[in-house]
Amino acid sequence: MSKTIKKLLTLALALCIVGASYGYDSNRKDGEKTVTFRFLPGENMFTCAGNEVELERLYALIDCHRAEIAAGKMPVYVDGYCVSLPTTKENLNTAFARANRVKSELITREGLKETDFITANYARAYHNNKDVVVVTLRIPSAKATTETTPAKEEVEREEPRQKEVTVEPETKPGSQQVTVKKAPVAEKQPEANRNVEQQPAPVTERFTSESEQPYRFAVRTNVLYDAFLLPTLGVEWRVNENIGVRLDGSLSWWGGSTVKVQKVWLVNPEVRWYLLRNRRFYVGVSGNYGEYNLYKYALGGIVSKDTGYQGKLWNAGLTVGYQLYLSRDFSIDFNLGLGYTRSEYDSFGMTDAVRVYKERNKTKNLWGPTQAGINLVWTIGSNK
Repeated sequence: MSKTIKKLLTLALALCIVGASYGYDSNRKDGEKTVTFRFLPGENMFTCAGNEVELERLYALIDCHRAEIAAGKMPVYVDGYCVSLPTTKENLNTAFARANRVKSELITREGLKETDFITANYARAYHNNKDVVVVTLRIPSAKATTETTPAKEEVEREEPRQKEVTVEPETKPGSQQVTVKKAPVAEKQPEANRNVEQQPAPVTERFTSESEQPYRFAVRTNVLYDAFLLPTLGVEWRVNENIGVRLDGSLSWWGGSTVKVQKVWLVNPEVRWYLLRNRRFYVGVSGNYGEYNLYKYALGGIVSKDTGYQGKLWNAGLTVGYQLYLSRDFSIDFNLGLGYTRSEYDSFGMTDAVRVYKERNKTKNLWGPTQAGINLVWTIGSNK
């Protein structure tokens, strides 16, 4: 009885082991390595903690399998996922831009080529993550490598002149005969071609031109000028990610003609070049032109308490600035301009509510600040 029980237990244990092994092999993806990069909603940069570690891990994987990637045997799959924006189009555009960020890092740092990648973008979440880029390397199993390598070596020994022709060796067990079948060039790498067709690559191609030329239109106000009762409203058009064109206008019309007065209008155009990796710092060329009539009001009180000025001015100079992003649609723009200013004016005082001119047709030339700003910016059609 005891021997029978032992045999049954042994048989049951064997069945459990075989069943567990079969389930494992059917569900496991051999050799698949994934690296996940997380992004902040609306951002395209590696600003989340942990991305540096993931990037170093990806560098190590590529270094280990550089030969297979260069030979086209192991494509690098780059999949962008985004679902945090209002529309499908915005999500796909952002997923495309983020995937390109990752590819640019690998091309710059690891020397990969565009043909080494298979890219897809999705307007959906990846395992409940709304803003990620997933890089996948499907590493061939060791068993497949050992089975195919000797066959290739044997073909090369038998046909040394066929090195530049793709061949597929076929060997029969128990036989030393080797049959060499020349593969047409069009049939080379059929697995990679099938992967490209399965991935939604047309979506990537369809949004390439839109992401390379993002259109961003911003409305802005200079709260520093606003605080001095010189209301300012401006617009900016981002021609591309590096160049922006801005135009601000300021107008104040306070007081009368015989008491406190502040009547000013200014126009301020500027061309900007956005620099560095995140395109937040910029330098530019700007100018101002306007007319003024000031006496004891906010701006006039700063210039002089007892003398008024009436005239026109213009200036030109260089600007530097930095944009602090608050959200996808709002940011704060700090800027300062330095250059040359020329003013033509009359000065006057008041006697019994009557203007008495002190100087006429005077000019003043200055080198120094030409503008300063703390601007609240509302970006329309943002692709940040």
